Amino acid sequence: MPDIEVRDADGKLLQTYTIIAADYGALITDDDLFEMAKNNLIEDELVGDNQLDELTFNLAE
Repeated sequence: MPDIEVRDADGKLLQTYTIIAADYGALITDDDLFEMAKNNLIEDELVGDNQLDELTFNLAE
């Protein structure tokens, strides 16, 4: 279960999501995980669609 960190344009941590990728098939890419995190941000009403380009997504260490 990878953790995805979401940061704003200034590098401030906005949210960390633990993505549960079970039952999605054998091959899940980083881009798939980042897309799931983007959907979570919108569903959680933390950002709007127009703000996603200003954010960075990284696998947490």
